[in-house]
Amino acid sequence: MAVINTNLLSLSGQNQLQRSQSSMATAIERLSSGLRINGAKDDAAGQAIVNRMDSTLQAGKTLTRGINDGISLMQTAEGGLDSINDILQRSRELAIQSANGTLSDADRSSINAEYQQLAEEIDRLAFSTEAFGKTPLAPAEPRPLPVKLGNAPHITELLEPSFKGFTSGTVSLSYIPVGATNVVLEIDSQAYDDDFQIFTQDGKHLIGTPIDGDHPDYVWQFQNITDTASANTALITTDNGFQPSASYDASLFQDAAGSYDLNSPPVELDYNGMKITFSGDGDRLALASADDDSTEFNNGQLTDNMRERVTIDKVTENLIVFVVGKGSFNASATWDDMPIEYDDPEPALTPVSTSTNILVSAGVGQKAESITIAPTPSDTYSLGLKGVALDPREKALEAMQKLQQAMGQVDGYRSEYGALNNRFESAIGTLSHEQVSLGAAKSRIEDTDYAIEASNMVKAQILQQAGTSMLAQANQHPQNVLSLLG
Repeated sequence: MAVINTNLLSLSGQNQLQRSQSSMATAIERLSSGLRINGAKDDAAGQAIVNRMDSTLQAGKTLTRGINDGISLMQTAEGGLDSINDILQRSRELAIQSANGTLSDADRSSINAEYQQLAEEIDRLAFSTEAFGKTPLAPAEPRPLPVKLGNAPHITELLEPSFKGFTSGTVSLSYIPVGATNVVLEIDSQAYDDDFQIFTQDGKHLIGTPIDGDHPDYVWQFQNITDTASANTALITTDNGFQPSASYDASLFQDAAGSYDLNSPPVELDYNGMKITFSGDGDRLALASADDDSTEFNNGQLTDNMRERVTIDKVTENLIVFVVGKGSFNASATWDDMPIEYDDPEPALTPVSTSTNILVSAGVGQKAESITIAPTPSDTYSLGLKGVALDPREKALEAMQKLQQAMGQVDGYRSEYGALNNRFESAIGTLSHEQVSLGAAKSRIEDTDYAIEASNMVKAQILQQAGTSMLAQANQHPQNVLSLLG
């Protein structure tokens, strides 16, 4: 049937030309992008598989960077531990030297001074070793604080074997708990008169210098404490650690006037199963004449005898320590046993070490897996070196064992880091192999086969040219109807 409204040959040619053009466009797209799958229309299932593979590949790259950061963190920590280990080696060498019976007291004091500086350096390294905002050698979080008596801190919170600076006054310096043994307190007044005062919680004044009487001491007068009433008002308070019902009581007090000896304390008090000795106050060596006010103790200035020492063999009830005077002083303390009762932990004010989780697996459809880098606290408190001293000889012998244990603890930390480092490197190797294998699988699914697509493009070009030619012939076919009309 001859018609002119519908050119079936042209329509068929147009359809074939459109198909060849689409095949041509697909081939060009694949050849130009290098990808067989450029959209879901190319291979819906393949596109979904490739997308999951690509996510896993990207995760692997990120995981590798994170693991390398973990290795860097451990290397930084191990560097700090290496320095701490060197300090511990030197400290143990000093302990062995101090334990030698041929040394004088002055020699041991010098050795102990060096050790205390080394201990402070350990703490500095522990708090300052930092990477990625982490301080792996700092104390573990959180550390509970010893219970206070009023506002009076536990002796371990303030005093240590090396001298530290403080300001004297009528605020309690610290308290010594029941059960402490062989406690030795020492101060250096630094040319200003500052005196030890030891009290019980119910207000008994045991050791120190007198508040009133024939020859009251200047340190009390300077603080406007001259009698029992003023002592109860300014000194015997619950804030200072005294019981609410406490009242000043000097019935057991012994005045050290007229005697002073740092190494052989002249003052000795036996009270409630405690033996307390006191070196005496150096400015009270010369007894004042009862009728000569010009010799009253003293004007607050010292030129010698600036050291004071208190020893307590065994503490049978809580004792409150004051250093009363007009200036600043240095103080130190040593002990054998020191009971500590803790309050709940408070928010840390200094750097702390916490666990660090390093992701090693996070593929699509897989459960995220991580390896934990545990804290390795290496400050003196965490290493068991709190209160360690190398003077006297008995302390040095004890320190040798504690330093050896600290070295073993540091060696354990370094072993942990070494094992984790090897594990992390193995994880990186596994991820690297996974990247190669998964990348190859992704390529087989997604990438263009250039030989096939080049052939498809040539085929499409030929079909497109032929289709164009045939479409031109088909468009000429309706003209044959004119012959019928002629």
